[in-house]
Amino acid sequence: MTSVQLDIPEAQIVASVQHLSPRAKQAVMQMLVPELAELAMLDDLTDLDDLADYDEEYEFWDEEAGMTHQQLLAAETFHYSYANYADHLGIGNIRFDQLMPDDVDTLEQAEQEGWDDARLAEALEVEESQVPDWRESYRRAKFVVDAPTPAESFRRGVRFSVQDALDEGLTSEKLVERIVGQVCYRAADLAYVLDMRDERLGQYSSALREESGVDYSAFEGN
Repeated sequence: MTSVQLDIPEAQIVASVQHLSPRAKQAVMQMLVPELAELAMLDDLTDLDDLADYDEEYEFWDEEAGMTHQQLLAAETFHYSYANYADHLGIGNIRFDQLMPDDVDTLEQAEQEGWDDARLAEALEVEESQVPDWRESYRRAKFVVDAPTPAESFRRGVRFSVQDALDEGLTSEKLVERIVGQVCYRAADLAYVLDMRDERLGQYSSALREESGVDYSAFEGN
């Protein structure tokens, strides 16, 4: 990365950088380290250990290259393809920009705190009878989005699509075409994720040809 020459007071640098997000702070630090190396106030800019933790936590999803982690969870939970969901962002559509990610936050909090169905139904403003479906949809979404690799994420998504089709019964050509369509959507989601990571499908060829070995028992019978 190219370094830059600073022609502004040190105090102004510190005041400006302190207001940035951790990821933005790190980017600025990487550009300015040659100039800041001798500044007595360098320690005031940021805690580099905290930045290291921040990067490790968000290593899988680069939010500057695509959707945030919560938006990906929202896309899965509400059954949108990633590209379709992304196309609705930033154009004043409050449902995609705020409401669906907020519902994901609510579902996440309910999972962590053990809310009963009545409380979750009230928070989501849905009928209590619908809550089990919302819980399952969120758990599936998290299982797919938080997979350790894009290949495993794809495999998990395809498995859920196939399982749903089998539950409905593959008794007609129309249903067969439906599952083919679902697998194609999963392939499109994989392409979106690879674009976010600036990776190629060939990097996961071996992983895609291996057995997953993942336990799906938590989702059986739902």
